[in-house]
Order: sequence, then C-alpha cells, then structure tokens
Amino acid sequence: MASRSPASIRNVAFAGHSSCGKTTLVESLLFKGGAISRKGRVEDGTTVSDHDAQEKSRKHSIDLSSSHVEFKGTTINFLDTPGYRDFVGHVYCASTAVECMVVVVDADEGVRPNTRKAWQIAEERRLPCFVVLNRMDREQAKVDEVLAQISEQLSPKCVPIEVPKGQGSSFGGVERILGNKSPSEEGKEAQGRLIEAVVESNDALMERYLGGETISDEEVTEQLKQSIASRVLFPVLFASGEKDISTDVLLETLAQFAPPATNALGRTVHPAGKVEEKIPLKTGVEDPFCAFVFKVASDPYVGKLSFIRIFSGSLVHNGTFTNPHTGKQEKAGKIVRLQGKEQEQVETAAAGDIVALLKVEGLKAFDTLTTDKHLVYDPPVLPTPMFSRAVEPKSKADEKKFAEAIPKVIDDDVMIRAHRDSRTHEMVLSGISQLHLLILWDRLKTRYGVEVITKEPKTPYLETITGKGDDHYRHKKQTGGAGQFAEVWMRLEPKARNTGVEFSQSLSGQNVDRVYVPSVEKGVMSACMEGILAGYRVVDLKVDFYDGKMHPVDSNDISFQIAGKEAFKEAFANARPGLLEPIYNLEIKIPEDALGKVIGDLSSRRGKILGMDTDGSFQVVKAQVPAMELYHYATTVRSLTGGRGIHTEEFSHYEEMPRDLEQKVIAESKSRKNAEH
Repeated sequence: MASRSPASIRNVAFAGHSSCGKTTLVESLLFKGGAISRKGRVEDGTTVSDHDAQEKSRKHSIDLSSSHVEFKGTTINFLDTPGYRDFVGHVYCASTAVECMVVVVDADEGVRPNTRKAWQIAEERRLPCFVVLNRMDREQAKVDEVLAQISEQLSPKCVPIEVPKGQGSSFGGVERILGNKSPSEEGKEAQGRLIEAVVESNDALMERYLGGETISDEEVTEQLKQSIASRVLFPVLFASGEKDISTDVLLETLAQFAPPATNALGRTVHPAGKVEEKIPLKTGVEDPFCAFVFKVASDPYVGKLSFIRIFSGSLVHNGTFTNPHTGKQEKAGKIVRLQGKEQEQVETAAAGDIVALLKVEGLKAFDTLTTDKHLVYDPPVLPTPMFSRAVEPKSKADEKKFAEAIPKVIDDDVMIRAHRDSRTHEMVLSGISQLHLLILWDRLKTRYGVEVITKEPKTPYLETITGKGDDHYRHKKQTGGAGQFAEVWMRLEPKARNTGVEFSQSLSGQNVDRVYVPSVEKGVMSACMEGILAGYRVVDLKVDFYDGKMHPVDSNDISFQIAGKEAFKEAFANARPGLLEPIYNLEIKIPEDALGKVIGDLSSRRGKILGMDTDGSFQVVKAQVPAMELYHYATTVRSLTGGRGIHTEEFSHYEEMPRDLEQKVIAESKSRKNAEH
C-alpha cells in the first residue's frame, strides 16, 4: 500500500434503514471506481460488504464491513453498516472512525425509523452528512414527497446539489448544478436555491450577494465545503446503486466535498480518568501515534481482527503501542487493509488510514492506542440492550467451549451484554432484540461448535416475612454408635427493607453450649440462601435463637446446623411469609401519536406512570413496572410505535407481590422442582 497523505483520504460511513440499498450502492461505488472488476449482488451473496455466511443466507447486512477505492488521487474508505435496528451497534462503531456519514434513503419508501436513528447518531457525533436518494429507478419513486420528508424529519438544511433526470423507469442520471453555465429550467431553480443556501452560511458572502454582486463558482464551492464540514448544510444526491446510475457522480462528490482525514471535526482526547482535561485531537503523520479500535471480530480462520482508525502518527509492522485499557505495551504484528473479507498486508499505516491488526488478543472495542501518553478518545454512548435470555450449553460436554466462546461473541458485538445473575445463578445475555440474539446463537453454533438452550431469565424475586413467628425443631438421629441430637427454638420478626438478615441469640442457662451458636447461624444462613417459599433468597428479618437442648454425646456442629435450618423454616412459615418482586424505572421515548397505546400497555403491566416530558416531537414517559411484566417489552415498544420508540430500564426497588401472582410463582417453582427430581 502506497503511503498517502491524510489530506487525500476520505472516511465515510453508509447508514440508513434496512432495504434502502446501502450495500448495493457501496458495491456500485467500488465497481465504478475500479476497486472491483465485477459487481456482485446481495441476492447472490457475492457483494464485497456482505461476505459472512449468515449475511449471505439472510440476504442483508449483519456486521460492519470495511472497503476502499482509489479515485482520482483520493482514497475513499467505506464503512457499510447494517440497516436493521437490531444491529445498530455497528452504526455507533462506524461513527467513531469517519469524518462523514452518507445517510441512504429509499426513493420509494422514504424516511423510515432507522433513517432517523442513523441521523441521530451522526448528530450525536457531530458528523457532516450527505443524503442519497437511492433506488431512483424504482417504479414507485416519489422524489418530491421524499425530499419533503427529509426536510421535515431530518433537517431543513438538506439541500439538493443536483437535479434528477426523471424518476422510476425514466431515471437516466442527474444534472449537476454547481458551476453549470447552461442549466435547464429546473436546474436553474435548484442552482438558485443552492447558492442562496450557501451564501446564507457566510455573512460576508451574504452581504455581497444581497448587494447584487455575483459570487464566483470557486467561492460557492469553497463555502459549500466549509458548510458541509460544520454541519450547516447537508447535500442531497440521487442515484441507483442497482443500475449504476449517477454513482460515479457520488464518488466525485465525496472526493471533492467530504471532509478529509486531516479535519478533526472538533474531536478531543483526554488523559485516562480525566475527562475534563480535553486536548484537541491531532491528525498529522508527524504527530505522535494515536488510533482507536472501533470494532473487533473473531475470524474462525485468521483469529482476532481489531479494526482501527489511525488519527495521527504511523504504525509499522511489529511496531509497539500502549493500550490505556490495560496499561501494557502491545506489538502490532501483522497490519492488513480490508476489502470486505479480502486482506492486503501492509508494512505501514498512517494518519487517516482504516486498517486491521491481526491476533492482538489484548484489544477490545473502543480502546485508544498511543505511543507517548495514556490518552483516551471517548467512545459513543450506547443504548442499553433490553432483550434478555438465560442461556446454557445444550450439552454438559460443551461447558468449556461455551465459557471460552461467550467472551469472544461479546467482543464481536458492542451491543451484547452478559452477566451471571447472583440470585438466580443463570447466565443472562442481553441484546437489542430477539433477532439480534438469534444471530448470536447461530454464531455460537457455526463458529464455536456450541449449541445452546435459551429461556426467559428467572425474575430475581426475594422472600421475606410481614409478621412475627416462633417455632422449634428437634433433630435426632441414631444409627448405632454416636448419633446426632440438637433442639433449637427460634423467633423471627420483620426488619426494614434493604437491611438484610440479622442473627442474634438470647440464650439463658446452660441448655445449649454457646459453641453451637455459630452452627445454628450457619444453618439459618443456608436456609436464607436456598429460599423457603419458592427457592429465592430470604431478606430483611431478625432471627433470635433463644432456647434449645443438647446431648452430652450426640450433639455436634452438623446437628445444630440441621436443627437451626429446620427451626428457621418452621418459624418462617408462621411469620406471614411472602415474595418481594423487583420494580424497574422505565423511561420510554415515543412519538406523540403512540402515547395512548403505550400508556394503555403500561397499565396492563401494572405500571405506575411517574410523569411525562416533551423532547422535540417525542414524548418521554417515566414509569415504574414490575420486572415480571417486562419480558419482551423492547419488542412491544417497537411494535406499538412502528419502530420509532426506544426505552431504558433501571432497577429501582423491591415491593411486596400481589397474593394471587405470588401463589402462581410459588406453584410454578414447586412444579419445576418436582420435574427436576
């Protein structure tokens, strides 16, 4: 790979709603730019971007893919992202590594939920944007209507910089209007609107323009570049990736107007742990090395791939860098440049480049790599995955492979979370949706040879008492020789919530040697951990061991553990026991027209509305809902809002359960135990 100046590099992410033709558009750009000699098709599984077996089978993108084209002295790196909301994590990853985003809109379908999501992500990262109306050759293409949607739902600053020549089957290309000395009537009108939009972004130009002075094409072009970089204007273009119509114009536009890799776009780094000490991000080859890991992938054939964007400096084969995540020196080893799945080994990569490092096991997504200081480039703020399943290997023989595979699949996808619930002892994996996790189960099987069993996670209920209870238990066992004997009397009373279990003794006299008090406590705590009503941990009560009996020969530690445990169970049953259920705080951001449906659904889930706020054209509903009512809620929100709603969940507190539901949970627990035995 020849050394390139960062000024000649353009890094571009492609994003938008599913089925808007992003992958086909990127394929056309690679073909038109000469990066590939033959154009592939999504339907045939032959595109550069969709090279994974799952993508070929499902005929849509699942992962972020990297490719590039050399065009008229400019290198353009493409990051093609999935359009399904289920895989939105890859759009966040791509947004950290590029200087602009191309938001692709279907000229037939128009602006859809994930179009707006891609736009929001670009806005959060302050990325300049281009909008491309793709599939202009479709019979149902409706340019004027879609342009109105773009202006209303994305930004009124979205301005066409060309005029389509027809639409539907008559779409034959575009008329460029910048510098066009003999535009058509339609082109002339569009040219006037564009020039006005450009000069409005510069006070000096505006003053000259209003004074009747003609603004030169060179001045308009230069000001347009600045307006794009500062997100004052968003150019709109027209194309058909499938028919390769006007994709050459899109290539030229990106080469000319997309911000170069030397433009830091206001990005900053800071010393690890010192967010307030912001330092402008450097972008020169001569500056100290700084790169960002925006994705990792476990390739079954070549091992771990760490995708990096180099912001400054350079990295050579077998060169070293510091990983602030671990504080350790790492060796770069092999550096490759990617064209989909194809890899080209390079000896050096420098500022502006997007490359991958092979088999550097210590790296994780969103690590910052440096050579001089422990500087950190802030990762994006990701939405919390809300769709969870408990998972375990189908075969006991696969437990080791399962344990080794889980960290790898989590590394591969920043939107997957995994934890072992300390109360239910289940391994719980969370993702964006059911489809998101189905892809994960398939990868565990095909890449790592692990089949899994999945089910709804158990709700981590707790057990407690609401009244006082008193009882005793005598443990006596004779088997020949030394036997077992212990008698324990115990009383219980409730304590305030979140105060735990308090054990005490108020023995008098010498009925029980005090050496056995820890044995009784151990038995009580064992019962508390195992649960009594339904197998859930017991909390928030006071235990008083106040009397008992012992035998001079047969009493021992295990006897008093057993007696203490059983006496606790008896007293617990007499103290009005019940279940506590976890309550979660919900914040649901939804379009206003879905408000009634969402509130009605919350009511059916025993939800309590805490308040509502307005966020632009959206409503934000705050509520509290029992955890047992939240299974598949992420899917429900998407269904009720046409894919436009999002929500977050956060644990709040525990409350007593309604008796009818409590009895149902207890019955299910007993049934489960009987089945296991």
